[in-house]
Amino acid sequence: MYDVVIFAPLGWERRALQGGLGELRPAAGLRRWSGRLGDGATCLLVQAGVGFGRATTVAAGVPPAGLFITCGCAGALVPTLRTGDVVAGDSVLRLDTTLETADRLPATAEPTATWARAHGLPLQVGPVVSSPRLLASRADKERAGRMGGLVVDMESAPIATEARRRGVPHVVLRVVLDLAPQALDLPTGGVDLDSGEVKVGPTLLAMAPPWRWPNAARLARQHSLTARSLRRLARVLLAGGGRAVFPRADQPEATTRPR
Repeated sequence: MYDVVIFAPLGWERRALQGGLGELRPAAGLRRWSGRLGDGATCLLVQAGVGFGRATTVAAGVPPAGLFITCGCAGALVPTLRTGDVVAGDSVLRLDTTLETADRLPATAEPTATWARAHGLPLQVGPVVSSPRLLASRADKERAGRMGGLVVDMESAPIATEARRRGVPHVVLRVVLDLAPQALDLPTGGVDLDSGEVKVGPTLLAMAPPWRWPNAARLARQHSLTARSLRRLARVLLAGGGRAVFPRADQPEATTRPR
């Protein structure tokens, strides 16, 4: 059993978190790393891949844990959020394929937010929207924003569902990548959806036309800011261990050993 399991969908998100968490070593299973948080709590970091289906499978397959954390990038749904801003979800709004709300899933935010603010890491608290498909257009983002969410991702809902099934708390931490009014022009096939790794060749080929260059340069800058924010989030918050992220005052002692 682990004290904490941390889910990072994309490879670059996992590497950013790993850079802030410190030394982790490969664990049993595909794309898993284990170690200890700042107070000795055992953790498992999982690179989960992209989308509802993969998140469902990966979350169901992790060992028993006292807490789930979903952590990675997201798209802003409100104009006040900027690239690099951190959001802690106080609930997860699961959308269906028509972008209607199918479920409201629990998430715990306030203990995490209190710790973060006390240690100089500002963040906002509010609902996180989780969609089965990429919301690439401004119109789709505006529609999702009208549901009250601050950001949108593609993995939090299945992980929240598994956390609820197991009866364990779930903390959702998302760093803003793209802005609310920003339409995404992403290359088809640029990411391996199973592993969450960027395919360099197809991405470079898709970005070759000059009319794509301004958007590519903007996304590159945003990617850099988001990765930096994720590393800081890991250093300040996740490295604090149970004191920072366990949503109970009577958090368990870190007595288990990583596998």
